[in-house]
Amino acid sequence: MFYPLELPRPRKALYGEYGKKLGQIRAQHEPQGSAGKLWRLLLPYLKEYTATSSVHGIRYLADPKLKYFERIIWLLILVATSIGASIVYVDLSELYQSMRIQTTIKNTMYPIFAAPFPAVGICPRNRINWIKLENEAPYHFLGPNISAAEKELFVRFFSSAADSHLTRLTEMSSFFNNAPLAANLTLLDGLDVATVIEYVLLKCSDFFSACLWRGNPQNCCEIFELQFTESGSCWVFNSLISPARRQKEKDNKYYPRRTPQYGEGSGLDVFLRLRNSSLIRPNKRGVYVMIKQPQQWSDVVRHVPHGAQTQISMVPRITTTDQRTRALTPRARRCIFPDEVTHPQYKNLPGFEYWVGNCRSKCHQEHVINLCKCSPSVFFPVTDKDNFTVCKPSDFKCLHDNRLTFSVERHPQEDEYVDNLYKESMICNCFISCTQLIFDRVFSSSTLDNNDTHTELGTIRLDIFYQSGWFIQYHTNMRFTFVELLASFGGIIGLFLGASLLSAFELVYFFTIGLYLYLHGERKLSLQPRPLQPAVITIPFGQRKITPAKYIR
Repeated sequence: MFYPLELPRPRKALYGEYGKKLGQIRAQHEPQGSAGKLWRLLLPYLKEYTATSSVHGIRYLADPKLKYFERIIWLLILVATSIGASIVYVDLSELYQSMRIQTTIKNTMYPIFAAPFPAVGICPRNRINWIKLENEAPYHFLGPNISAAEKELFVRFFSSAADSHLTRLTEMSSFFNNAPLAANLTLLDGLDVATVIEYVLLKCSDFFSACLWRGNPQNCCEIFELQFTESGSCWVFNSLISPARRQKEKDNKYYPRRTPQYGEGSGLDVFLRLRNSSLIRPNKRGVYVMIKQPQQWSDVVRHVPHGAQTQISMVPRITTTDQRTRALTPRARRCIFPDEVTHPQYKNLPGFEYWVGNCRSKCHQEHVINLCKCSPSVFFPVTDKDNFTVCKPSDFKCLHDNRLTFSVERHPQEDEYVDNLYKESMICNCFISCTQLIFDRVFSSSTLDNNDTHTELGTIRLDIFYQSGWFIQYHTNMRFTFVELLASFGGIIGLFLGASLLSAFELVYFFTIGLYLYLHGERKLSLQPRPLQPAVITIPFGQRKITPAKYIR
């Protein structure tokens, strides 16, 4: 004999009949039509999702134990938390797009000896040996049988070209205003301008009187090197431009020079004085001083008067950039790495390390080439890889004609802030280097002591030093990476909805693969004949309940 409780009980099906109980009879008054059929088809599946969803609060929407107003309250709570999560996510997304990097102070006590001492360029205004130019150079380059007109042409042209800067080509106006003389300039086209100028320049010993580095006497002609810059010929200290100085950097770990000291007399101290009065020319007193990075070709200059002691105190500023910022474009991070040579806005002189100053020099050179179809070797470097010609003496007429353009450099965004007074100018848009070293400098001049000065020869003393033993180091890093955005978004979803990434996959699965399997299974069931459904009848029997199965049609 079998007792009813010992009979096997029916097991819930894996697919189909979602949310139904055995023995329940379908309602007689259900929605009709296609919408009603679709609703009757999907309602059990939706109830199943709400009952098993990992998102907190959704299961209360279909909980049969709750009343309707309780379900409405939970629905409003879900809507409110979803809106809150969306608002916070939009705010984080805007922050991620607009403020992805930040520059902070990494070290307020960065020692000065960790950064190289800057390269110091001294560009004398009276830089030509006039005696050599007038009496020796014409015969050396043009031959012993030159005419008086050829000699005058040679002397007049090179005396004006040797003293010109790219931004001060008006110095050549006295020559080109003499039209008959300038018309014969093609007679000098066989000469290299830089070679002739280097030949007639004053030697190092002609105007360097004494040099001290960190208080120790030095041979001026050993620590200074003749270089051509955008300001013409200059004597440069602590430079890495020439091949000889670059090789010295490889052989000597202490080059370029550094100093751990600061204050007057702790850096470079130079006395300048012409050797004899016959080398002086009127209106050519004083020197131009250039402070730049050792790897930089050229920078702006400042005039220092003669008969005075000029102190130049410097405060360096260094900015480094985290390698993770490479995920951004140079425009977004506002700097460019030296190895990003394929970027459209990467400009650099061949063979030089990328600095914003070198980019500007390359931009200036491009403007000169575009207007005059050549590059003057007295202003820009010349290499074997150049695809342009070096300017001949007759090409300097073009340089002089475009002197107003070459005298002004403008940034493309200047028009938004500054009224442009110049119709013609050089437009340069250079990114700074992602590792940038800048020297803030302060010039102050005072009268020399009577024992140090020599009025006739124009004595000049330059004292260049660090103002402090420490400086500030800045660091640029990613303020908001994609991983941080994803982590923040996960925290927001967890805070507002109690969900996770698996909840999103769960939602996608339920309404794609799971829905397809459910609909496909329901279609098969609709095509098959419906089996007999047992009606559940519960009969109390003593202390136990007997539930026999009765089949109905």
